[in-house]
Amino acid sequence: MNRRGVAFKLFAITALFFFLFYAVVLIGQLFFFDKFYQYQKTAALEKKLQAFGQKYAQGRWDDDRISREMALFINQNKAQLAIVNPEGKIKYDNSFRVVIQDDSGRAVRISLSFLINSGLKELLQANLSIGDRIEVLGVYDNPDTKDFFFPAVIQKAGAKEIGSITSSGIAEPLERLGGVITDALLPHPNQWNLRQGLLFLALDEWFPLSPAKEAELQSGKRITEEWTETISGTRGLVSIQPVVAGGKVSELVFVVASLQQISEAYDALRLFYLYLAVGGIALIVLLSLLFSKLVTKPLLSLNKIALRMAKLDFSVKSQVKGSDEIGSLSDSLNSLSETLDNTLRELYEANERLKTDMEHKLRMEQMQKEFISNASHELKTPLSIVRGFVEGVKDGVSEGKRERYLEVILDETEKMENLVKDMLELTKLESQKTKPKKLRYSLSEQMEDIADKLSHHLSEKELQVVTVTSDEQPVHADPVKIEQVLFNLLMNAIRHASAGTEITVRIEKDGERIRLSIENEGEKLPEDQLDRVWERFYRVERSRNRKTGGTGLGLAIVKYILDMHDSRYGVMNTERGVSFYFDLEL
Repeated sequence: MNRRGVAFKLFAITALFFFLFYAVVLIGQLFFFDKFYQYQKTAALEKKLQAFGQKYAQGRWDDDRISREMALFINQNKAQLAIVNPEGKIKYDNSFRVVIQDDSGRAVRISLSFLINSGLKELLQANLSIGDRIEVLGVYDNPDTKDFFFPAVIQKAGAKEIGSITSSGIAEPLERLGGVITDALLPHPNQWNLRQGLLFLALDEWFPLSPAKEAELQSGKRITEEWTETISGTRGLVSIQPVVAGGKVSELVFVVASLQQISEAYDALRLFYLYLAVGGIALIVLLSLLFSKLVTKPLLSLNKIALRMAKLDFSVKSQVKGSDEIGSLSDSLNSLSETLDNTLRELYEANERLKTDMEHKLRMEQMQKEFISNASHELKTPLSIVRGFVEGVKDGVSEGKRERYLEVILDETEKMENLVKDMLELTKLESQKTKPKKLRYSLSEQMEDIADKLSHHLSEKELQVVTVTSDEQPVHADPVKIEQVLFNLLMNAIRHASAGTEITVRIEKDGERIRLSIENEGEKLPEDQLDRVWERFYRVERSRNRKTGGTGLGLAIVKYILDMHDSRYGVMNTERGVSFYFDLEL
């Protein structure tokens, strides 16, 4: 691979681009993923905590509803939650429980709070379900009502015993209770973790609150801070949402979420991405090499053809095929070559015919000089641009500029093709061999059709075409030729209109004729140049800016067609911009 060639340079630039992109991705994953994930988790937890606090404050829930909402929050957010008073005394912590109907038919709620830490594994394995019969050892919360029971041990036939008397901390004497489960609210096996003890450690460390935190909560603000458990070093996130009732904070929703899983997963990801980097680099080198070869081969072929076209040698044809921009460029070059070759041949033949017409000899000789001079100027500039940009691609421009170079080359070839077509049309009109084929038809309908065809150009500059008619009647004219007049005038208005404005088309009866005007908002024409706009290759811009001035033949074509129709036409400056007008017979 030639180091000075475009293939090597494109390979090097492409590989460098992919290396930089891949490096940014890896650096982001290795050094910022942990903070980003923690930020996302914190934001999501705060949002859901705020929603929970608002619903709790406004809902006036009973104990059963509170239990279910707390359990739902815990399972969905992988966090521990408790509702406490401002001094930190627990009113509700985790609300997992089962309800049984005992042998006497009484409904008894059995709390699972004491079993979450000491017997969670056995509790999940037992798979307690509605309809199962269980035996429970423990104590009643209220010996009189006997509707709430704190268990030390739960036994289910065929399952391992859940909990133990020694680890429960419940003082004897214990009572035995048996019955069938009628309702159950259990921790989800895929979402619950074994760090429920963090809740109680956090409560013990945070309360009583410091005066600053207490003042912040009293003002209704939520507190969220990262917290590290001092014994095991476990990282966690603490968030406190105040519940305001009667204008003051009556309760606090206290949430603890573990961040330890993030750190563990992040350590594994760092090692994974290091291994991935090795394979990624090899893949980048291979893809960059293939990409550079694929792109530069057709470009080198097109460059040779463009060089020969710049010398007016149109005999060679491009063999590059494809449905992408390069294939389109190849087709455009072939089309341009054929069109220019045919045009030059037709010009020569027309010149020979003009020599035999003595009546128009002087006029046609002068036209020939002007035509060749202007055509040479108009064709030489785009061909030089095409050549320069193709050589730029060959020499190896940056990846970002390469697409732009191809767009410029394609755009210039399309402009040259349009120029050649306009030159051919103008030549036919000037020869005076074309006669109008007049019919009666509606001018406003034809105007709407043309505006619809140019909708893409209108939308690019956010323009609107507004048609205003007054006592319109069918005109007697050649619809094909007048369509070209309307097309050229409307296209001229689009080029010079200010973006986001309106182009106003007025069609009205003027005596025995129909008058049509097209007005665009924008820069006005110099008064001393109003009559010169109909000249061939004349542009108001002194620099002959082809981008804004078109081919320079559109208005000259309009003039010849309107002269064929004995039309009165002209151009004038208005308060808003410029207006072109003409009339046709009824």
